[in-house]
Amino acid sequence: MNKEKILEHQRNYLEWIDTLQELSEEQATSPYAEGKWSPNEIVMHLAEWDRFTLEERLPRMNEGEKLESFPDFEGFNAKAAALSHEQSFKETLDYAKKQRQAILEQLRQIDEVEWDKAFFIGEHKLTIRSYFADFIHHDNHHKKQIMHK
Repeated sequence: MNKEKILEHQRNYLEWIDTLQELSEEQATSPYAEGKWSPNEIVMHLAEWDRFTLEERLPRMNEGEKLESFPDFEGFNAKAAALSHEQSFKETLDYAKKQRQAILEQLRQIDEVEWDKAFFIGEHKLTIRSYFADFIHHDNHHKKQIMHK
């Protein structure tokens, strides 16, 4: 996947966030299926991973760099879901948009030649390109959950 496709996905994600403004607060805070997260929790989950990426990953995605393994997924995700209960859906959307916009701006500034330089997260060898291609799949998984509500 080339840089422009990844940037296009980021722009499309921002547009998708805007479309979620149409959901009522009740729709946004109701689980999409029994025992599942609400759209508010899902969007906060995505926003918190964006924040983590901005703070802990992007600044360190340099050739040969050894980054710490991902945090405990269960704990991280539970904390993100809990954060969504402390604010309105509109506030969650604004926060999510701010995080993703910051990622988009940083990715735009990275030279194409840097996108394929390898770094490590734990034992996993990655590049900027592969890291963000993986997150596209993550985004799409959660977008489908909300869109099928």
